[in-house]
Amino acid sequence: MFLLILLWCLSTDRIFVIAQNNIKFENVTHRNFIYNTYKYDSLISVSVNSSTTQILDFDEDSDKWHGYPTRVHASLNDSLDGEYPVFITATQQKGISSWELPLVVATKNAVLQFDDMARTLCPHDAGPNTTGENRPMIQITTSNPRNTSVNIKLRRVSDFYVELNKEVHLNVTPSTPKYYYFSFDKDPLNHTMNHAILPRFNYTIPKSVMLTIESDDNVCAVVSIQNNSCPVFDNEKDMLYEGYHLTMTTKGGISITQSMFPVGFYVVFIVKESNSDCTGDNNMDSLSSLEDWIEDGRVKNFRFRVVPALTYTEYITGVLAALGLVFMVAVFAPLLTYIRCSFTEEITVIEEGPGTSSAISSHPGPSQTAVQQEDSDSEPDLEPGSEREPVLPKVQIDLHPPLTLAGLSRAKQTAHSRRSDRYFWSALTVAVVYALPVVQLLSTYQSMVFQTGNQDLCYYNFLCAHPLGFLSDFNHVYSNVGYVVLGLVFMGQTWWRQISSANQPKELGIPQHHGLFYSMGLALMMEGLLSACYHLCPNKMNFQFGVFLSLDILTVLLIYTKELGIPQHHGLFYSMGLALMMEGLLSACYHLCPNKMNFQFDSSFMYVIAVLVMVKLYQNRHPDVNASAHSTFMLIAVAMFIGYFGITYPSLYFWVVFTILHLTVCFVLTMKIYYIGRFKMECSIPARAWSALRERGRRAFVPRYTARAALLAAANLANWALAAYGMYEHNKDFARHLLAILMGNAILYMLSYVLMKLVHRERIPAHVWVQLALAHAAWALALRLFLDSRTKWSETPAHSRQHNAACTALRLLDTHDLWHLASAAALFLSFNALLAIDDPLANTPRHLIPVF
Repeated sequence: MFLLILLWCLSTDRIFVIAQNNIKFENVTHRNFIYNTYKYDSLISVSVNSSTTQILDFDEDSDKWHGYPTRVHASLNDSLDGEYPVFITATQQKGISSWELPLVVATKNAVLQFDDMARTLCPHDAGPNTTGENRPMIQITTSNPRNTSVNIKLRRVSDFYVELNKEVHLNVTPSTPKYYYFSFDKDPLNHTMNHAILPRFNYTIPKSVMLTIESDDNVCAVVSIQNNSCPVFDNEKDMLYEGYHLTMTTKGGISITQSMFPVGFYVVFIVKESNSDCTGDNNMDSLSSLEDWIEDGRVKNFRFRVVPALTYTEYITGVLAALGLVFMVAVFAPLLTYIRCSFTEEITVIEEGPGTSSAISSHPGPSQTAVQQEDSDSEPDLEPGSEREPVLPKVQIDLHPPLTLAGLSRAKQTAHSRRSDRYFWSALTVAVVYALPVVQLLSTYQSMVFQTGNQDLCYYNFLCAHPLGFLSDFNHVYSNVGYVVLGLVFMGQTWWRQISSANQPKELGIPQHHGLFYSMGLALMMEGLLSACYHLCPNKMNFQFGVFLSLDILTVLLIYTKELGIPQHHGLFYSMGLALMMEGLLSACYHLCPNKMNFQFDSSFMYVIAVLVMVKLYQNRHPDVNASAHSTFMLIAVAMFIGYFGITYPSLYFWVVFTILHLTVCFVLTMKIYYIGRFKMECSIPARAWSALRERGRRAFVPRYTARAALLAAANLANWALAAYGMYEHNKDFARHLLAILMGNAILYMLSYVLMKLVHRERIPAHVWVQLALAHAAWALALRLFLDSRTKWSETPAHSRQHNAACTALRLLDTHDLWHLASAAALFLSFNALLAIDDPLANTPRHLIPVF
């Protein structure tokens, strides 16, 4: 070392003088170079100024710690400003590291400084064999003309090598970052050493590990995972260019595979200069920020642990268990439908009020209140080689009880089928056009995570995000398999029912109403008797006696030849199954890189499902006045746009406008449903309401259709409650609020439909009761899991990590994965109940099926 310094001085025209224990160098610029050798673990105090430079070399009494890295501690005895900093340079075999004191930190609100620093020197400077590392040489210099006292100390980092399942504690400040090393090799030193002081690396090397980090304070920090090569970037600017990095406050984690770092990796802990990157608040109060610095000096404590991640056996076990649960639901619901006991009894609806038949006529009398409504989807469809489809007839509706299905299902079955098919083709078109750019965008996001290493791009539950192949979060992608499989099974069920009903001989599907045949025979006998009486003295005064029973016979024949059951819109069921599949596909794409900018991909087809369920329920009793496919999907498009706007600009003004719009839509739909579509928003409504109030007084508030009014009132109360909660919270997670409105109304509508069937004494099959009970149990479980969110993209990445938690099932699935499975099962069971809920009415004439 002495010869190296001599040659260096000679090459720079310097002369040197040996004085006792040290060597003093002098040159024409009058700068003195003082060289001395010191011991590790001893505190050294030296003075430097503009003409004096200290060169420190270090030695150890033993080589047993030679494989561990050196950490340099330095501090100033005098308070300096940033005009004349002290520079500390550490020279190793292949690299040089340099720092300055004081460390000046300029934030938006204050300029503060640290008078001490500590840095760990890279142990792999000499290559993979850390025992080949030379001890560093330290040089201290400054341009300050006054003497500056500096304390310096070198020590070995004895806890540098991290063992599996062993917790490590440390404290870090912005000027004293730390890092540790985990090796995938059994011997991290790549050298035979004294194993009495080495950590025990006798474990079976895992192919992947999970790093979990905790802290007790809210100081913002960044954790970087870097390859085992030099230099190690341990400041918050340079670390962006190496490995993976994430911000955190109290909790963090990341899964690391051996394919990312074949030999091992460094875990670097850096405290940020301010909390703005973790809080998202760039306008923090300067006084509170300054007090935070003064009180704790931005000292942050960490606890971290490296634990083995899932093995391939655990992967396969979790995957097969989830898939088995999905197949169990997929088999159980259809099996429950097809093994039900067949019923042969005829369901007769007991109607209140005088008369036993519907007061429906093509020419309403003066005592009837009738309305004519054009079908919104009555335009003809032309196909090559097909005839022009007839326009759906005008529907005349008698609103006086009892109102039955016969008056609202006058269109031909071919017209109903064409309208129904439009839903499926519209849904398929939307799915393809919507899904392709989503897949492309999210794949790009996933690639950016690997290329930039920025773990703040995606809001994973990092404590339960298991990588596999090119997927950073395999389990949250895979758990959407339930939507896809169950959606495909439901489409298969619909297809089977469709071909079964098409292939079934008509004579097997018509009930034998023997009483009608008796009536027809009796009417024929009476026709002969009355006709004979008429011919005793035929004239215009008694001609009706000769044709009266003929009209009765015709009436009986018309009743017998009426169409039966609820018109089946299979296209709507196909659309619901397709929407369930697309929900799984787009949710999987979203979980490639979940964040604020693509959350709508995760919920968009949930909107479609909710709207289609409500449309299907309404179509059951209003086939000819149901919403058209293009208007339905336009409504869904408007909902998606509102959702996007609410996520991007979540202001109080937006919440006020949306709440007004929400309640207005509720009012209009309430009137539409109560008056079977005849209600129109007109300027004369207030005048007519006032006139009715003056004429009838308080009786004007008494509803004519009590059951319908009660259910609509309950639905409105629920929507008012949701609107009030949204206005009270008005948080950034607007998409969840919109989803709650749509799904909540769909579930309420289904419950209302069931209650109205009970009110009208319609039988619900036992297997449908079982499916409804299981569906609502699954919904309750799914809601609980959904609210127990492990990430929040409406917050900053660091705050979102505070909600992260370990896997809760099979070490592979967390609560959000279980939400995927539970909600898929709930939707599938609900679809099955909706598919079969009106089966007992299959043999009931439509003039006996009430409208509600």
